[in-house]
Amino acid sequence: MVKTFLATLKLLRNHGAPSHILYFGEALGDNLLLTTIARGLHEQTGKKVWIKSDHPDLFKNNPDVGLILPFNALLSRFALALRSIKLVRPSYANYDEVLDKDSVPEKHIVLKLADCVGLKGEIKNKPKIVLTEAEVLAGIYAKDQLVIITSSVNGKIPMHNKEWLAERYQQLADRLSDQYTILQLGAADDYPLNNVTDLRGKTNLRESAAVLHNSRLLIAHVGFLMHLARAVDCPAVIIYGGREMPEQSGYAAYHNIYSAVACSPCWLRNLCHYDRKCMTAISVDTVYSVVNQQLQRPVGPLPVDSLFND
Repeated sequence: MVKTFLATLKLLRNHGAPSHILYFGEALGDNLLLTTIARGLHEQTGKKVWIKSDHPDLFKNNPDVGLILPFNALLSRFALALRSIKLVRPSYANYDEVLDKDSVPEKHIVLKLADCVGLKGEIKNKPKIVLTEAEVLAGIYAKDQLVIITSSVNGKIPMHNKEWLAERYQQLADRLSDQYTILQLGAADDYPLNNVTDLRGKTNLRESAAVLHNSRLLIAHVGFLMHLARAVDCPAVIIYGGREMPEQSGYAAYHNIYSAVACSPCWLRNLCHYDRKCMTAISVDTVYSVVNQQLQRPVGPLPVDSLFND
C-alpha cells in the first residue's frame, strides 16, 4: 500500500496532476470514445486527463491525454484524493446477462459517458486519433479506395444483432469493384470477400486508422471501425438495422440506415425472436444506392455535430 502510494505520487510529480483518470475495459470502440470525453474535460479544466487502457495506440500523441497507463496499473486512491483527482470508469449501459440485453440509453451514449464525469454543455461528437505523416502515407492503397467490414463477432464483445448479411456485403462488393478498389478490414476470421484487397488481420489499430483516413468511404455496421473512421474524417454508410438508433450512438455526418421495425431499438446483443428482420429488410439495392449518393459528395473534413448535456 505504501509502495503504491509513493509510486502514485511519483507519477503525479513527473506528469502533472490530471483532473480525471479514465478507464473503460476491453472494448475498442468504447476506449476510443474516451478521447471525446478527454477533449471535453481538457477544455473545461485546462488539465490533460490520464487514461488506463491496454490499447495505448488509440491515445498516442493525443494532446488531451497526459499519461497512458496499463489497464491494471495500481494507483493509490488516497494519493489521488489528496490532489482531488477523480478515477472514473464511465459507462452508458448496464448489461443483463439473462436477457442478453443492454439497458436502453435515454440519450446519446457520449452524453451518458459525459454524465459520469460531470461534463456539461456542448460536447463535440468526434473521437480523436492522431496519426503521423508517415502513418498516413502508409495507408494509401489506391486513388479510389473503399473499406468494407463484414463482421465484428471476433471482437472483444461479439454482437450478432449488429451485423448485416455477409453474402449481401459480397453482392455489394461485386457491384462496386469495377470502379473502386475495395479494402476489407477486420479480424483474420471475418467472412472473406472476393473482388477485394484482403487486409483482414493484417493491420494494427493505427494502420487501420490510416487506411480509413485515405478512403473515400467506409461501409460497415455499428462498431469500433465506425468510431475509428469518424476520428479520421472518413465518410461512412453505416448499416444500423434496428438494434440501436443512430441518435443513440452514431454520427450525423454519416448516412445511417436504420430499420424502424416494431421491436426496435431492442439493444439485444445476440438473442433475437424475429430472425433479425431489421437487418434482413435492408436490401443490397438500398445500400448500393446510398453508397453511390455518398460518393458524389465533395471530399474533405466532415462537419462535427454538437451534443448538448444539460
